[in-house]
Amino acid sequence: MADKSPAPQPEPIERWTAQRKAAIILDVLKGQISVPEAARKYGFTQNEYRRWADEYHRAGVEALKTNRKDQDAKYEAEIKRLRAKIGQLVMDDDIRQEAMRPFRSGDQTSSVWSPTARERVRESADS
Repeated sequence: MADKSPAPQPEPIERWTAQRKAAIILDVLKGQISVPEAARKYGFTQNEYRRWADEYHRAGVEALKTNRKDQDAKYEAEIKRLRAKIGQLVMDDDIRQEAMRPFRSGDQTSSVWSPTARERVRESADS
């Protein structure tokens, strides 16, 4: 009779740390295990491995440490900060434009340099 042993179950991994991912990637690169064998042994998909390997090749072990939710939260916080900065800059620009309006519009009545003031400065310079 043929001995029918059950298929080996993947080793349970509770959490995929950057070090675990990097170790598997390096084992595959060294030829110690194939991607399909590693996927069966450790219980991940080949697409997950490809994503890990792409991240590892792009930025090393540090790239594997990023948690997507944490990364998204950081991006959202940076977007919020930049939007607030843009709002402040727009308000500052509005204030500057308002302050410069008498000098640009030709409305010299509110300016210190009204035609009569200019004439007085010219007269005092001539004397």
